[in-house]
Amino acid sequence: MRILLVSYEYPPVGAGAATAGGAIAKALIELGHRVVVLTGRFKGLPPQYEDQGIIIQRVPSLRRRMDRSHLLEMASFLAAGLMFVPTIVRTHRVEVAIVFFSMPCGPIGLLGRWLCGVPYIISLRGGDVPGAEPALNFLHRLMSPIRRAVLKNSIANVANSEGLRKMAETADPFPVRVIPNGVDTEFFIPAHSKPVRDESILRILFVGRFREQKNLPFLLRQVAQLPTTTFELHLVGDGPEKQRLKGLARELGVASAITWHGWLPPAELPHVYQSADCLVNSSLYEGMSNVVLEAMACGLPVIASKVPGNEELVLDGDTGFLFDLREPAALVSALTQLRDAGLRRRMGTSARNRAANFCSWSNVARQYAELFSTQLSSAR
Repeated sequence: MRILLVSYEYPPVGAGAATAGGAIAKALIELGHRVVVLTGRFKGLPPQYEDQGIIIQRVPSLRRRMDRSHLLEMASFLAAGLMFVPTIVRTHRVEVAIVFFSMPCGPIGLLGRWLCGVPYIISLRGGDVPGAEPALNFLHRLMSPIRRAVLKNSIANVANSEGLRKMAETADPFPVRVIPNGVDTEFFIPAHSKPVRDESILRILFVGRFREQKNLPFLLRQVAQLPTTTFELHLVGDGPEKQRLKGLARELGVASAITWHGWLPPAELPHVYQSADCLVNSSLYEGMSNVVLEAMACGLPVIASKVPGNEELVLDGDTGFLFDLREPAALVSALTQLRDAGLRRRMGTSARNRAANFCSWSNVARQYAELFSTQLSSAR
């Protein structure tokens, strides 16, 4: 099949959704399909190029930051995508499309179907589902007619976790199926050996955007209850809350225990995971976290908030710990327990096994391809 993948962010630009889009595109190529990506332009990147057999078309966009995109920037991508999609479809003889995010990208898929007859699947990622991100509730209500037209005219709607599926079906009267995220277990692997260091100092890792969803002030307040001589907190990422977080770290007296890595190239991430003792995800909500899967694949126990998405990945007491956000002492308790190196190793081994057996990107791509075949066959 000749498949178009539409997403306002695509590697090296973006975070979790970009990672998933890049991995799915690569896996589809390996399965013998042809893939064209329609995404936003970014400084330093050519408007069209080929990478590992994937044709990448970057249309004009106002995006200015590698790590995040504001609503106006997303709207600029939508406007450009609507203008360019008919030409891209015809030039590359696109047969079907996978559209990440019902909004802002969904209307591009809808126009491609109306003008060019290209059937599309909507891949719901999290913030595009009403109720997932409270700050967007007003916008979701405002855009409801467009979003519902997008979902109604797709041949299938897909969520990356069971929790997100339930939320989507509660918000809109359309069925949603689950195709979870995957992880590259040949790239993300446990360390063969770790450098000798003081194992009484727990090396805690967070990877992701510094934004409200990730609940980082909560994490800082909890680790502040531990003596600063017993832990290191490594924060990988960037975002709008960075300066506020730095101020809070100074206020809490834990600034000396924190290392701010900024955004790192994907090639450096396995080493970051391998050098840590555990990963913490204290998110207010998640779809299905690529970071959690990557950490588990690298043999890290994960301490995660008990929210949909995390609950489907982390087995409490086996591959890590789940904690209730209403009971913050549970996070401190989990961190204290993981000072036991033997427990870390046992949980890390279980986490690696679960990630390796949970799903691969090849399986994710195959499920999308099979969904096209099934839905199109039944429509004939």
